[in-house]
Amino acid sequence: MGAVIDSNVFIYAAVEDSEYHESAMHLIHSLDRWIVPTIVVYETVWNFRKLGFNNEEARELVEQILFDPRTSLVDDRQCLLEGFNLLQDLSLRHYIDSVVLAIAKEVGTLATYDKKLRNRAEKLNAKLLPEVVG
Repeated sequence: MGAVIDSNVFIYAAVEDSEYHESAMHLIHSLDRWIVPTIVVYETVWNFRKLGFNNEEARELVEQILFDPRTSLVDDRQCLLEGFNLLQDLSLRHYIDSVVLAIAKEVGTLATYDKKLRNRAEKLNAKLLPEVVG
């Protein structure tokens, strides 16, 4: 099974003492295809910076994502405008999630721990992974 992967899945998998570390590790290892929008790579690096990762640590983790044979890097340019359509009455703060949501809408499955994004994806009938977030 393949899924669009939100940045928080990679972040939780990378941070061993994070709340969803074990779940995220299980999730990414259970998928045979990782659909990764380029915007997710940028957001992941930005969050690594906020979490105190140094350049080499961040680069190593991004290399693991990019060169994993399961990774399908998505050129998300086609969804940049659709992201605005999916914003509806939300602020621009939700734009990146809206682009990810546009891709998930096409693919049909989204892997994320973000509860607001999960609610929005559910309204578009996207399958959600993990199925339940505690």
